[in-house]
Amino acid sequence: MLAALLDAPVEALTSRRPSKHIYHVPVRLDPGDRTLTDEEFAEIAREVMHATGVAEKGDSQGARWIAVRHAPDHIHIVATLARQDGLKVRLSQDKKKMQACARELEKRYGLRQLTSGDRTASRWPTTAEAEKAKRKGRDEPPRVTLQGKVREAAAVAGSDDDFFAAIQRAGIRLNKRTAPDGTVTGYSVALPGDRTGAGRAVWFSGSRLAPDLSLPRVRERWNGVPAGIGAAGGGQVTSQAAAWQAAAWQVHQAAAVLGQAGNEAGAGEMVALSDFLTTYAAQAPAEVRQELRDAARAFERAGRAPTSRQMHSDASRHLRTATQLVVMSTSLAANGGEAAAAITILVAVALAIVAAQRYHQAAQHRAQEQAAVRAGYHLRAATEVAYGASAGRDGRRGSRAAWRRPTPQPDGPALSETYAPAVREAIPEVAERVLGEAAWPALAATLKQVENAGYDPARVLAEVAALRGFGDADSAAEVLVWRLQRRMDADTLAAPPSRPKPPMPAAVPPHTQEAGEGRPVRWRISHSDFVNEADVTITDATGTGYLSIGASAEEFAEARLREYAATVGADPARFAVSVMEEGPGRTTSLVRLPEGSVKRRSEAEGEEEPPPSGVRTTPPPVVGRGESIESTPLGGSDAPTFGEAVREAVPAYAADVLADPASATLAAYLIKASGEGHAPAELLAEVAAARDLADADSVAQVLTWRLQGRLSGSGKRAPLPRTATRRTRPAPGPRSGERTAADRAAQEAAQRRAQGRGPRR
Repeated sequence: MLAALLDAPVEALTSRRPSKHIYHVPVRLDPGDRTLTDEEFAEIAREVMHATGVAEKGDSQGARWIAVRHAPDHIHIVATLARQDGLKVRLSQDKKKMQACARELEKRYGLRQLTSGDRTASRWPTTAEAEKAKRKGRDEPPRVTLQGKVREAAAVAGSDDDFFAAIQRAGIRLNKRTAPDGTVTGYSVALPGDRTGAGRAVWFSGSRLAPDLSLPRVRERWNGVPAGIGAAGGGQVTSQAAAWQAAAWQVHQAAAVLGQAGNEAGAGEMVALSDFLTTYAAQAPAEVRQELRDAARAFERAGRAPTSRQMHSDASRHLRTATQLVVMSTSLAANGGEAAAAITILVAVALAIVAAQRYHQAAQHRAQEQAAVRAGYHLRAATEVAYGASAGRDGRRGSRAAWRRPTPQPDGPALSETYAPAVREAIPEVAERVLGEAAWPALAATLKQVENAGYDPARVLAEVAALRGFGDADSAAEVLVWRLQRRMDADTLAAPPSRPKPPMPAAVPPHTQEAGEGRPVRWRISHSDFVNEADVTITDATGTGYLSIGASAEEFAEARLREYAATVGADPARFAVSVMEEGPGRTTSLVRLPEGSVKRRSEAEGEEEPPPSGVRTTPPPVVGRGESIESTPLGGSDAPTFGEAVREAVPAYAADVLADPASATLAAYLIKASGEGHAPAELLAEVAAARDLADADSVAQVLTWRLQGRLSGSGKRAPLPRTATRRTRPAPGPRSGERTAADRAAQEAAQRRAQGRGPRR
């Protein structure tokens, strides 16, 4: 009966009946929202139908519709696309209008406020593309691979010919679209081997990859840009390290003025910063390359401001020059200073990312602001990884070789002279030391950025200098750069109008063997969102830990979720959490708690809620960790426990590390290090000495990043034997790097003997 009443206007249409006449709109609350009444849901349904034009208020001849409440948190609206006066319903921009209506209703009823699409998001791979990539054994769908390759080509190009040549050098199939007069009007790309079922290549136009990869948008990088912009001055650098140092100086100068030349110029500067980050991520040292690629992908959305762009501001000029210096460095010889220069670049880019975040925050570009926050997190991780690798390389504090004074630039002395009085006023006792250090130009550029952000440079410099002394720091100027960066970063995160999305965590170590009282597992926290007119699952955090004997997987999952929610100041009901056990060639799901499963403690148990600021002074209780992780052995019977190693290596921070949720991942890395022959406490002390830990929000997380760098291939020392005390002199044999079959057989036999002795050590 109800269906017949709804369909009656369709039968009475004066024109041809449409093939699809049912209009369906689901309306669902966020898991953290309050439960609405029937009357409130009814009013929401009326507002949605009015916004779409299906049944406007006061229109007695509008389409018929009903709303059904299927559950406490959602309703379904069903309408027929036929008006009661015999006319068809004309829909125009109905989805866009519904999103605008939803934003207004969220404010009216006090619900979680989402961000409407600004048409700057990249196209997500379809389910079919993802499944096809899995069947073909690819790490990612071809669309994602092509996005990255085309973006790298656009970042370094200076003309159409450069752009197309870079695409072809990357091994991608290219098809140009030309007008009758021979003018190139567009392009499409395909991944070799990616074909349809009929055997035809799968082509993607630039605009199908991302909004800013269409040919007209790509051309904005070089069309209309005055001559000389981006000229790197190749005769001034003679080594890869020197080119990177010069590039870091250019990025510092850009960071000092980023976002200060207006909205259109700021949008162009975001493009230039994204291009630099993409280019350097492809050339960076191996130990930080993946983190930088993650940072570049995270910042990709921040590089697409929803406004017109002007591409030749001062900041854009500095960033284009830095990009060209990085490209030039690939043809220059290495001289051993690349690791130090990489740290310099990372610090400079981190400052630029903070400036970009402020620009987007002031312009109320919420999606772009959140992308900048995630990129900044990856950059901080990459910096600590680089310090850890540097400590492994030379056994010294990572900062000793980090700063080298670059070739003087025309505006460099003026900037330094401008802020020298502020330094003398703020820190008179160490002012001359700071002004004479190699990192002083970087500090001057940072003070310019501080002033642009609305601070009094002398006052804020005095405040960060008074936090603590400089101890045995090799460079007071470098320490001040870091403290100013962290101060601006923290103030930006705490400022209105929007709360940034929490960043992604660092990578987790490979699966390690069972140790002590528990087994290693991997956890993942995610939430659902509506992106590009589709529901997608977005990963918020991942990590590793230990599922203790006697603790259930559900308890472990809830503890991880509560830790994460307390850290970011969010309601745990907004997230889902899953726990998996990874084995050789397979992953076993232990438990998954969907969104809404874990409530605030005030709702579930009547306990006090965490502070709304998101900054916690003490860690929340952790189920199934505590004593077990502290007493976990880091290897065989002669190895120390995790607690013993931490207290020996970093006694001043031991209590904080052991209480930190990130300690589980740190323990996993130490077990991995022990398996490679390292002494856990000595290795932990080594990476802790790479740079001062006093400014770290999470000492355990910083130490984890540094261990990740220390254990990487470029910084790894030869493992020390643990099962034998006798040393033998190698017999004369082939040249270095060569092994005979006998050598290989002897090594394999030794490895088998060592494996046999392992359990009895």
